[in-house]
Amino acid sequence: MKYQYFIPAVLWGLLIFVLSAVPGNSLPEFSFWNIIQPDKAGHLGVYCILVSAILWGMYRNFRPDKIPKNIVISIFLFAVFYGIGIELMQFHFFSGRNFDVLDILANIIGCLIGLLSLRFFST
Repeated sequence: MKYQYFIPAVLWGLLIFVLSAVPGNSLPEFSFWNIIQPDKAGHLGVYCILVSAILWGMYRNFRPDKIPKNIVISIFLFAVFYGIGIELMQFHFFSGRNFDVLDILANIIGCLIGLLSLRFFST
């Protein structure tokens, strides 16, 4: 396997970690408007890119039709649990940051959208 194709995914994952560790202001109490704030779009975008970058590394090593489904599922689950882990770390270790279930939901949606990128690697 050619690991250099995974460098973008590893660097992106590190960027997510660093940005998640930067102190921030506490978010306001839950309301419907929290769902559509720009922060959620950011979560969706960065996790979409994370999954896409990992899949790109797999694509460079295999053709899309040759990537086993269990690997694709594992990539999705890794990204989802990475996002949950980051949220837990924000709550326990990073000052000025908090745990937000809606961030996790946005991360999961981003991961799902990232899975769609697999269809475009062969074009």
